[in-house]
Amino acid sequence: MLRTLLILILAASASAGGSSEISRDRRSPVDVDNDAAKDMHSIIDLAACQDLKKLCIHQKSTDNLSMLECVLTFSSSQLEELPEGCQHAVWLQQRQLQLPSWLEHQFLPAYCPVESPKLESCLNSVNLWSCLDQQRLKLPQNNACHQHLRRGYESLGPDYSAVEEFYTACSPLVEEHKCGRLNIDHLPSVLSQLGTVQCLQANIPKTSMDPTCLSAVNSIELQRGMLELFRVCDQDLAFLCSQEKAGTSGAFKCLMRHKNHPSMSASCAQQITKRDQQMGSDYRVSHGLAKACKDDIKLHHCRKGVSEDKHVRLAQILLCLESVSKNGTKLAPACLAELGDHRRMLMTDYQLSPELLSDCADDIPKFCPEEHKAQLVNGLASTGGEIIHCLLSHVKARRQQRRVTAQCQRGLETLIKASDAGEDWRVDPVLRRACKPVVDLACKDVEGGEARVMSCLVERIGTSVMLPECEQALLIIEYFVARDFKLDPQLYKHCRDDAVKYCRAKKQWDDAQNIQMDPERGPMILPCLHRMAYSEDEHQTLRPECFKEVKRVMRQRAISMDLIPEVEDYCLNDLSVFCADCTEKGSEMECLQKNMDQLQKECKAVVVKYTEEEAAHVELNPVIMSVCGEAMQQHCSSILKSGKDNGDMMDCLIAHKNDADLRKDLRCRAAIEHFQIISLKSFHFTPKFKAACRPFVQRFCSSSATKTEVVACLSEVMRNDTIKAQRHQIPKECRHQVKAQLYQQRESIQLDPKLANACKRELEQFCDDQKGPGQVNEKALECLIKKTPRLGKTCHHAIFMIKKSELGDSDTDYTLMNTCKEMIYKYCQSAESGKVLDCLKTFKDDSKFDQRCHLVVVNRMIEQNTDFRFNPSLQSACGKNIDRYCSNIVATALPNEELNGKVIQCLKDKFRQSALDEQCAQEMVKILQEQALNYKLNPLLQTFCKSEIQELCKAHMDADEHGQVAECLKSAFLQKQIINRNCQMEVATLIAEAKADIHVDPILETACTVDLLRYCSKISSGNGRKLNCLRMLLKDTPNSLDADCREKLQRRIEMFQNADETLAMPPEDVQQLVQQVVASPARKFFLVILMSATGLVFLTGIFLGRATKRAMGLKNK
Repeated sequence: MLRTLLILILAASASAGGSSEISRDRRSPVDVDNDAAKDMHSIIDLAACQDLKKLCIHQKSTDNLSMLECVLTFSSSQLEELPEGCQHAVWLQQRQLQLPSWLEHQFLPAYCPVESPKLESCLNSVNLWSCLDQQRLKLPQNNACHQHLRRGYESLGPDYSAVEEFYTACSPLVEEHKCGRLNIDHLPSVLSQLGTVQCLQANIPKTSMDPTCLSAVNSIELQRGMLELFRVCDQDLAFLCSQEKAGTSGAFKCLMRHKNHPSMSASCAQQITKRDQQMGSDYRVSHGLAKACKDDIKLHHCRKGVSEDKHVRLAQILLCLESVSKNGTKLAPACLAELGDHRRMLMTDYQLSPELLSDCADDIPKFCPEEHKAQLVNGLASTGGEIIHCLLSHVKARRQQRRVTAQCQRGLETLIKASDAGEDWRVDPVLRRACKPVVDLACKDVEGGEARVMSCLVERIGTSVMLPECEQALLIIEYFVARDFKLDPQLYKHCRDDAVKYCRAKKQWDDAQNIQMDPERGPMILPCLHRMAYSEDEHQTLRPECFKEVKRVMRQRAISMDLIPEVEDYCLNDLSVFCADCTEKGSEMECLQKNMDQLQKECKAVVVKYTEEEAAHVELNPVIMSVCGEAMQQHCSSILKSGKDNGDMMDCLIAHKNDADLRKDLRCRAAIEHFQIISLKSFHFTPKFKAACRPFVQRFCSSSATKTEVVACLSEVMRNDTIKAQRHQIPKECRHQVKAQLYQQRESIQLDPKLANACKRELEQFCDDQKGPGQVNEKALECLIKKTPRLGKTCHHAIFMIKKSELGDSDTDYTLMNTCKEMIYKYCQSAESGKVLDCLKTFKDDSKFDQRCHLVVVNRMIEQNTDFRFNPSLQSACGKNIDRYCSNIVATALPNEELNGKVIQCLKDKFRQSALDEQCAQEMVKILQEQALNYKLNPLLQTFCKSEIQELCKAHMDADEHGQVAECLKSAFLQKQIINRNCQMEVATLIAEAKADIHVDPILETACTVDLLRYCSKISSGNGRKLNCLRMLLKDTPNSLDADCREKLQRRIEMFQNADETLAMPPEDVQQLVQQVVASPARKFFLVILMSATGLVFLTGIFLGRATKRAMGLKNK
């Protein structure tokens, strides 16, 4: 039974014997002294072999061949009794039977002299004795040569071909040290030379042994170990692997799979563990792999750089064969099957990887104490991959003290690559156990191979079918796959040529000798391919199939990776300092982005670079990809289908984030707003803005650091160009981007960190309850604007700049554009860009106008009337007049603070005096009309008449804006009910303004519309001409006027008189005196008085002159 077992073991590995590339040429020279062979005495005559005369007495002849035949029939005890000298002589005789030179000069001449010419042709045959045996069969059976050839063939032994390599490599040393030994235990195949090997080992140090001989010796030692394993595991094999035949590679693999089985004996498990360690160091221990892949290993030089006497690690052979397969060369089917088995074995038992045993010796008990304890207690190693996965999980640890050592990490990287765990989910036992239910449910129709199932599993992360334990195991493997593009079969297959062409990748899949290809220390191929995917250079673009794969991988990486390798590798220290508590997906990158200004230089550089790419290509954003998938499909499907992004996807999501569905999806909305906040740190984080505005940022805003400052700077340039009515220095594309950024900033206080910081106290004090979906303080800006008078200086200045921007360009006014979206579509589709507010003002009193929008428009008008700088139309129309008449007000104004209507009041005074240019006067008419209809648009009137409005006109305060409050104040003024001097002056001014142009008195104009058309249509507006027309009609033909017009006109004339009296202030200089006299209704009376006074002075002068002359005359006498 044991002999049969041994025969099966060694027959299975006979052709593998080792992977040494020893020449098989039968004609190659051998180091056996042929002359010594010729002169050799007969074995039976040797002193050491005298026992043969007794033991071989039955032999008819005493020639050496007869003695060899006799010895081969001895029992083990008989062989053991033979002296070593005799054993060596017999061994040498058996060896000589395989030497073509000995056969040619000794055997054939002696035993086949006649047939020798025919037989000599076999001396050049590859299989010498096979050829001779075939020739023997052609001879008659009673032929003497026939009989001698048969005897020689049988004396070689059944496994002579398996021993041939040992003979060829070690015969000189055996001869030199007389170590030839017989097969005392009748071991089969190459183990027949075990005694000879033991003699060589006892007499020659390994360091002095010829490399080829040492390789052959090692091979025999390995065979011996396998023999011992099956001897010890005989009962275990019968119980656990009854379907496998003892001695086969299948039986050994089965035993390995059951190493941790409760029924396996401790002695068998120890043998398997020992065998594992030997296999990791020398692939030839795995006879199945060595045999099946023997030709491929030799053909593709997988032992390159390793001498024949040295062991070749299993990982090296697997990497070499994987490289051959990945690069398109087909391996033998049996070799491929063995590759798959050994890849699974690597991931199952860490002891198969010598690197892990040595490099991770300290890490295993430190980080995997439970698994290590089980190993120590049971005397077994974990065979389910638990220790390997435990170590893999600690590669990802953020805290340095929780990470495995660098050398252990390198060993794990080699393991993942050698096992090619990213290609087949079944290779990793932990992953296989955890994910089988998911695969059976979600990926059952996916064709196996080339990581298709792995890709399917990654796509299911975050879905309801994914199991937590599967996701955890999957992410551990994907962590390593993401660091080497070669570990993704589909990506490598379609992008290898592009990676070689553009990214300095090597042509070979396995390039262990080139440290630059180590993804931790050299160029990152995947980021390079991603940049090339969106290259603007037509001559440097990826092939379509590669572009598709890069998009897939980047999308999956965003789903599966907590932090991308190219950022993590440079930011470990910063992660431990700032982001140690960040555990959710994508939270680490968000943390690094938030703390960007405090990061170390190298870390900051990669975070900035990645954030730029993330902004341009949303598939790089793990949070957006994980929480906004439905939103992208619903609102931005066209961008998904196009395959091109360049910032379009984020723009689309931002544009739709206030839609009903996204207002409910707080996670997606928060992710979008985080991106918006991070993009404020640099204008480079907004691809379209960067592309459109970069030259102008350098030209106008070189000192601006953040995007907020850049946008404010460019906005000011645009505003100044608009006010001066000059050609824009910034082109349309950039202006559009600036407006888009301002619009986004106005949506939420969080999107304007400068404003949020300036108004932090005011936000807490006045606007803490103004919060919208996602806890974003979206109404805070409107709240602060309403509280302007109560704001601190810093906050007030910041709000002033906001109002200046919003009121100068309606496109940047988030509240206006969103609240009035429907009204803009209905009334102002053709409105000029940036002037939507002016259009909405025109239609705000329409009966179908939305009331919410109406309120916003009125509030904007109120803000505009607080400062001329908030009204671009007024600035443009009245710029010269302001410089001429109101420059002292502007010059003494505090920076970034409202003038509270002082400049507009100045222009009102000049308007009443008809001193304004026509264009400015027309603009003032519009303002005064609006103020007359709504007292809130007149900041001075509101301020000085606050108590009068509340006491006298309270009933009209909440009414629609049709001038009731102003009319109430005018009536109170006429009835002398207003005591406050400042209020009297404001109401009197309001009344007097109508004298300059009837259009600024809407109530009077409305009452007299028919009469104006009938009698005054040909009279031009301005300078009170139309009002004078009505006054003349009232004086000459009062009954011709409509009764309502006549009544209101009479009241207005009475008001004018009272207003003139109130406004009649003492002149400050001669010029003002002349102006008041000219403007006075009693100017003729003043003229008569002035002429009378002048005449009186003249007459007095004449009289006094004559009197003085007479007095002088009398004196002279």
